[in-house]
Amino acid sequence: MDPHPFGWLSLVPPLVAIALAILTRRTLLSLLIGIIVGAIILQNGNPITGLWSACADYLWVKATDWDKVQVYLFTLLTGGMIGVVSASGGMRGLVNLIICFANTRVKGQVTGWLMGLAIFFDDYANMLLLGGTLKEVTDRLKISREKLAYIVDSTAAPVAGLALISTWVATEISFIEEGINQIQGAEKPDAFLLFVESLPYRFYSWWALLLVPLVALTRRDIGPMLKAEITMISTGPEAESTSDKQETLPESSTWLNAAIPVATMLAGVVTILYWTGYQSVTSEGLEPSLLQIIGQGDSYKALLYGSAASLVVAILLIAPQRLLSVGQMGRAILKGFRAMLPALLILWLAASLAAQTEPPTFNEDTGEMTVNGLDTAGYLKQLLETNLPIEMLPTTVFVLAAAVAFSTGTSWGTMGILVPLSVSLSAGMLTTGGETLDVADPILLSVVGSVLAGAIFGDHCSPISDTTILSSQSCGCHHMAHVRTQMPYAILGAVLSIILGTVPVAYGAPVYLCHVLGVGAMVGTLFLIGKNPEKLAAEIETEA
Repeated sequence: MDPHPFGWLSLVPPLVAIALAILTRRTLLSLLIGIIVGAIILQNGNPITGLWSACADYLWVKATDWDKVQVYLFTLLTGGMIGVVSASGGMRGLVNLIICFANTRVKGQVTGWLMGLAIFFDDYANMLLLGGTLKEVTDRLKISREKLAYIVDSTAAPVAGLALISTWVATEISFIEEGINQIQGAEKPDAFLLFVESLPYRFYSWWALLLVPLVALTRRDIGPMLKAEITMISTGPEAESTSDKQETLPESSTWLNAAIPVATMLAGVVTILYWTGYQSVTSEGLEPSLLQIIGQGDSYKALLYGSAASLVVAILLIAPQRLLSVGQMGRAILKGFRAMLPALLILWLAASLAAQTEPPTFNEDTGEMTVNGLDTAGYLKQLLETNLPIEMLPTTVFVLAAAVAFSTGTSWGTMGILVPLSVSLSAGMLTTGGETLDVADPILLSVVGSVLAGAIFGDHCSPISDTTILSSQSCGCHHMAHVRTQMPYAILGAVLSIILGTVPVAYGAPVYLCHVLGVGAMVGTLFLIGKNPEKLAAEIETEA
């Protein structure tokens, strides 16, 4: 085995970023310091040239790379569209369209879940809109604020992370592509195709989503949530506080003001993706199949143009209705842009850090290897080949991502640090003998799915997570009460994701069989350890 040019030093930049993020809870600063440390290592320990290299060779390059710029613009434009349709009352109209079906405790919980699925394109919009809108309904049905916060939080990040059209998709694809760029060899998988193929392997994301209606339909709760539900059923809601007051929205707006822009984005992305893919496939003389067309499509261009069209349609649709003044519409767009800025900064810095961990490339003209980065995945591959069975890689990645996200409070920062490394590492371990990398390999797909799902699990449990804080605030629930009541459900989904998901699928079990077993295990667990809060509340009242 050839000695690694940097050895353990190749691990230092990502480890510095992870450690500082855990200690300081400031992801952006931690990523930036990790980049500077990596550049100094690449410059043979010279801090002056290292600092210059960090700015010129990594930060500036990733800020001006056109593929990255398209991702940045897509994220901003989608945020602007969400800002406009939210301020106009269109999103509230979409939510109110479903509320009329909620007239029992079970229907109220299922309705909240369905609404979370409907607002699939952004986790922040999901939490803020659902929490503020459903409080009155759940209070009337005697559903605790803790249960509402759980429903909202469990249908925010999971559904946005799984949806093909969301503020997450371009970022997830970009992180995957950073890892693909580090794979050595001519045959490399398409980032969008790998993203789509990995969807069934995101066990925790799917099961966290499915656990919400299962809890509602079985009428069983576990842990602190059971006590919160019993208290709510027995005593009813507390008086509404001033923090529960909602922003005044136009009353005349309809759900179409939200549905039409979102549908425009969906239609635009699908159309452009298909058209660019078809042009690419036919130009190569291939027999076009749907999978080939989607895999060869320009996903960045599709997302950019689709989001731009959705914002234009939202403006043209809402402006003639005079729901917002020119100033209000401008402020709504800027507010949507501003909400996306933290995600943009994480994406930019994570891409710069990933560039420093790239492997060397072979220059065909000179016949020499060019050192581009630290080849972190190459060192990890050497380290783990003899110490870790490749079948345990998906589970290891899931646990690592969960630990980092829990400690830092950010799923995006975790994905930015770990996804590129995980993709390149798994590809390297799967092609040790010179084999061609198979994009459909269950271990590769499970690694991609595990790191993305593990980041969401850790984020769900973390008391310092922005989504955990937002969901509790929007629902009028005490923050730590939300953390305590949600954690048992999150842990249940994660444990089953390992036992019946990442482990068996890596050893050859069919992925859809794992899903069937997982759903069955969730139902069985609820009946085994869960209790009906309505019956217990009635028994307590009878005894009293």
